[in-house]
Amino acid sequence: MSWQININSDMGEGYGRWQLGSDEELIPLVPTVNIACGFHAGDPRIMHRVTAAAIAAGADVGAHVALPDLRGFGRRPIDIDADDLRDDLLYQIGALDAFVRAEGGTMRHVKPHGSLYAMCRRHEHYARALLHAVARYDTSLIVIVGQGWPERLADSYGLTVRHEGYIDLDYQPDGFPQVEPVKKACDPDEVARRAVAIVKERTARALDGSRIEVVTPTLCLHGDMPNVLEVAARVRDRLAEEDIEIVDLASAVR
Repeated sequence: MSWQININSDMGEGYGRWQLGSDEELIPLVPTVNIACGFHAGDPRIMHRVTAAAIAAGADVGAHVALPDLRGFGRRPIDIDADDLRDDLLYQIGALDAFVRAEGGTMRHVKPHGSLYAMCRRHEHYARALLHAVARYDTSLIVIVGQGWPERLADSYGLTVRHEGYIDLDYQPDGFPQVEPVKKACDPDEVARRAVAIVKERTARALDGSRIEVVTPTLCLHGDMPNVLEVAARVRDRLAEEDIEIVDLASAVR
């Protein structure tokens, strides 16, 4: 048996003079880059810089869209009107795509960030707002969120929706990740072990010790993890040892 997997990472999450993450160093280690669009982090200069670096490296580029929550880094739930959310998301997708086009690239995907990710999975009206925004912009864009409402509704919007595997976050028994308000450093060997288990066994261990099924084309590494470069390198090495090929997002989704 041969295995393939994609790795995606959230980047461009600084703001102004404040830098978060090691984007340029991380890009060569991951084939798929989700770039913050200014609502939870990022600004036009950072968006352009990270987009240019990703396209130059041949990585997939996608919009990492979020709730309007700079202070809370998009990790606080907000009671927002669904139509307002749709337009906020459409705005962010278009903003990032301007930089992608300016650098001669093509945007490949959209991934919601933080609390928005969970809100879209749990609530139909928010899932519809996300899918409506993406479909109105470009139905060829892959949406990384999956499970829950987005996966159920994808066909009605003509979209491809896929969920991701979490290897630097713990799973709750219901299959949702245990989100950290501030991302902590992780044990590289443990993250790599989780990656192999998801790819080869299609399972992950939840916080209560139970096993949950995880069938996914892509694994997420959070770019704001303090030791993300060490973790990403170890994950790549461990996958190679297990003859697991790292591929781009479109190849993994197929």
